[in-house]
Amino acid sequence: MKFPWSHSTLVEVLKNESKLHHKCDKLCEEISSKKLDISEFVEELGPALTHEDSSIRMKATQLLSEVLKNLPTDLLTEKQLEFLTAFYCDRVKDHHSVIPAILDGVLALAGMKSFPNGSGSKLASALFLNIPCQSQAKDERAKYFRFLSVLAEHNQDELKAMGADFVYGVIGAIDGERDPRNLIFLFEYMPTFLRQYPLLHLGEEMFEIFACYFPIDFHPNQSDPEAITRDLLAEKLEQCLCGAKEFAEYCVPLLLEKLESELIVAKLDSLRLLIKCTQAFDLPSMSKHLDDIWNALKLELMPGGGNKEIFDLALEATTQIVKFTQQDHQVADHFLTTIFMTVMGSIADVASKMFENGIKVALACAKATPESAHFVANKLLPMTLSQLNGETITEQEKLSLIDVLSRTLLVCKGHGILKEMEQQLVGAVQKQFIQILVQESDASELKKIALSCITRIPEAVVDENRFVVYTTIIHVLLSSSDERLNVEDCLHEFAVQYGTEVGNVIVDKLVAKKYEVVTSSTERVFHALAKLIPIECMRAKILKFFLGLVFEECDHESLTILALQTLQLVLETPDGTSVAIELCDQYKFIEQCVTLVHKEGVQHSSDLLFALSNTMKDTMKQLSAEKQKTIVTEQLPSMDLTKANDLYLTSGILGYLDESISVEDHFENLVDNLTKLAMNNEDEHVKLLSQQLLCSLFNRMPDDDHHRNILLKLLKMLRSELKSHNKKVVGILSWIGKGLLARGHPEAGEIVDDIAELLDHPTLGHTAALAFEILSVEFPQLHLPLIKNLFKQKLFMLVMKKLEQSAGKYAENHLKALLYVYKPTPHLVLKMNIKKVSLFD
Repeated sequence: MKFPWSHSTLVEVLKNESKLHHKCDKLCEEISSKKLDISEFVEELGPALTHEDSSIRMKATQLLSEVLKNLPTDLLTEKQLEFLTAFYCDRVKDHHSVIPAILDGVLALAGMKSFPNGSGSKLASALFLNIPCQSQAKDERAKYFRFLSVLAEHNQDELKAMGADFVYGVIGAIDGERDPRNLIFLFEYMPTFLRQYPLLHLGEEMFEIFACYFPIDFHPNQSDPEAITRDLLAEKLEQCLCGAKEFAEYCVPLLLEKLESELIVAKLDSLRLLIKCTQAFDLPSMSKHLDDIWNALKLELMPGGGNKEIFDLALEATTQIVKFTQQDHQVADHFLTTIFMTVMGSIADVASKMFENGIKVALACAKATPESAHFVANKLLPMTLSQLNGETITEQEKLSLIDVLSRTLLVCKGHGILKEMEQQLVGAVQKQFIQILVQESDASELKKIALSCITRIPEAVVDENRFVVYTTIIHVLLSSSDERLNVEDCLHEFAVQYGTEVGNVIVDKLVAKKYEVVTSSTERVFHALAKLIPIECMRAKILKFFLGLVFEECDHESLTILALQTLQLVLETPDGTSVAIELCDQYKFIEQCVTLVHKEGVQHSSDLLFALSNTMKDTMKQLSAEKQKTIVTEQLPSMDLTKANDLYLTSGILGYLDESISVEDHFENLVDNLTKLAMNNEDEHVKLLSQQLLCSLFNRMPDDDHHRNILLKLLKMLRSELKSHNKKVVGILSWIGKGLLARGHPEAGEIVDDIAELLDHPTLGHTAALAFEILSVEFPQLHLPLIKNLFKQKLFMLVMKKLEQSAGKYAENHLKALLYVYKPTPHLVLKMNIKKVSLFD
């Protein structure tokens, strides 16, 4: 194809920039379709590329570069790319105004798939010699860096053959960069470069390029919508400072120097870099610095400068370095010994001001590895035990020493070495804990600490000492009201470790006791037993105990309710499903509940029936849809909702029914009876369960004419009842509206309108306001199978639409209703719509 412009026309086109982008797109299409050859295009551009006016040369070069940027990367051949490489290598000597266009072009070339061997080194050399990177504007420097990264990624063999010249060129390009976005790019890319290219004799020069930024001193521009933070720059810089193995001899002295600074940020960056060094370098390259490292850390730890963040990071650095030294046991022992010689005086005297700091340093060492934990425990435990036997020790000092024993053993447990430790030493520590359990009062802080440690190391407690622990647990549960002693967790941990033993010694005694009243002690026992139900070997005896209080003769109804509430707690845990299945399969829990309520001549309070219903719900909730369907099929036909007692059973069976299970055969009868109970019964539990069941039923109601007619018939009756000022009807309407609103049913809006109109009613206004709380708030015991997205926003819009017309005459009830609706509405929705209500203008 013939080039579309004459030479004279081309110069005019380049002067008119408005046409350039259109022409560029057209040229890309022609070259991509092979109608125009790229070499011909460059030749035709010749007069413009060599024009005496540098602005014309710049625009001609920019046109070429734009075309290259928009061509497919696999279009051009090696021969064409060689030609273009030669062209750009020649162009780099042009006027500085042409340089941005040249950088665009070489960046496009470097990304071409057929970029020929040898061209990368030519381009790199040309740029290094003729275009000083740091003399360019920041956007051009960014292109320069991207060009180098693309070139280095795809032309490794060729560029490595350049030896130090390429590395030196890269150093020269990035040296002194100050723009934060360019620095982020460099700090993210250069670790990759450092892994790919040997630095030869330029290791120190490359390191100094990064060292000049450490520690980062940068304050982001507050007006920058995407400001780069100082911490992000510091984090990325760390990767560069540790990016090459040869950096070790420069990096450690640098961070030790900056650690001496009075600036908090310098200390923190230095400590983080030190931790990074342990992950990046090998031990031989750092071992000569270990004494200097500890001397520097010691100043931050003993006594420490008072800054908690620095102190904690110095502890973490100590842990990481101890872990790092374990590559060589001789080096590790020497380093640990050096540390202990420093802290020995402090940890040997509990009265010392530096005692706690010394202990923290010792335990930081112990956390590193199992070997270091052995080393520390063998030194720290005897010293602590020796001080505990001192004659002049105070109560507070004794607390501190017991705490040290506890923390040391927990670190050893974390490494799994308790059984490998010297058992005589572990036994001596146990003896201290056991003596405290026996001798101290339940209110003692010492007893609390000892029990806490025993709780976390049950596997290390020997037989004779375990029975002292069991006695303590039983005593506290049955007689102590001091809840600071967490024997529940202790019981659970020992039950996991010694199930049969705990079952025989503790559980049997607790379930055999005759409980007559509900006290705080009774509640603790029940909750402690509940925590053990997930443990297979003792589940049966505990479930039988609770079920016995529910279904067998029990003279104290409050105990029955507590037993049911305790079962509920278990059913709501992650183990609830397996417990629910066992309750139903092995103990026929639902069937027993029905039998209990239907038992002739026996009266149960509404509180007990309510607890029973809630426990049934939680049980059904955990069952599969198949098991639920079986229970519904067997039990629902026998329910007579003209009797309040059967409502509790029905609520328990249907309360959390899977949406796949149909109750269409019972729907109309259920709705009629539930409505009558809600309207006529004065018991609050009966009203609530009736209303919530109606809510759930209408939420899952099939969307057909038959069920819509049932709904419309009911609404007509309820609206008629409103004329008699029946407050119960408002509650029923609100619960039905809630169920319909959640599923997005069109009738929900009519119900909201009905309730909103009652806000001005002299006798029903307050009840109508409370109805908006029911419409808005989530209820844990309410199951709504069908929930449409954004239904809360839908309620908000319905209320706004209804009430904004009367904004000027708001009364107390209107405000209450609005507040109930606003509370759960997402903040963004409120922000977008709140001005619609003139009250808030």
